[in-house]
Amino acid sequence: MDNAKTGETGVDDIPMDGDATNEIVTDTIEVSVFKKENKMVCESGLCKVRAYLSGLVPEITVVVLLFILSGIAGYLYTAFNPASSDVALEGLEELVELIMNMTPLEIMLFIFFNNAIKSLFAFVLGLGFGLIPLLFVLSNGYILGVVTYLESQENGFTYIFLGIMPHGIIELPMILISAAMGVRMGLNVINSMAGRYVDIKGEFRQGISIFFRFIMPMLLLAAGIETFITPVVIGLYTGII
Repeated sequence: MDNAKTGETGVDDIPMDGDATNEIVTDTIEVSVFKKENKMVCESGLCKVRAYLSGLVPEITVVVLLFILSGIAGYLYTAFNPASSDVALEGLEELVELIMNMTPLEIMLFIFFNNAIKSLFAFVLGLGFGLIPLLFVLSNGYILGVVTYLESQENGFTYIFLGIMPHGIIELPMILISAAMGVRMGLNVINSMAGRYVDIKGEFRQGISIFFRFIMPMLLLAAGIETFITPVVIGLYTGII
């Protein structure tokens, strides 16, 4: 119906100055760009990753808290009982010696497959009521606490920070997310046994997809940084480079 006949005022009829017109055009362009960028993100599969991780927040929170608490426990227990570190780090020296004899590319692949396999196990073995991923997080947090105490006594906290942060900012979240995914699978099994409907196969397929499409590439990136960038950062800090 014609606005003139109804007496209503349409958008086109509202008088606008040049600034208001430019503002509307700018907002329209920004919305268009946002939709285009969002579409590109979704087409790359990141929308599914984002949605999956959003639903995983409770499990991630539990896992992160356990990791922090076990790290503090490892640090404090070693501080009061230095000899206990021998047990906690048993086998680690042989592993370091093995890595020292590798080429940089071999080191990167070794770190990548070591983290990827352990993370995959933490997820898959979560089907056993979520116990394995919880133990995985507790043991890794404890060992990190032990290493942090020993290195802090010898080289200081700045050295530890620079030795972990470049790759750890990617590696640690990926490992903890894998453990959180395993905890969720364990909770799904428990809920299923309690008679509640849970699509365990669907959850498992979704978790596997997230692991191979998101977590593994990020672990490879972290392994590359740990092999080629972290040593340079440490070298610059210690004056070797």
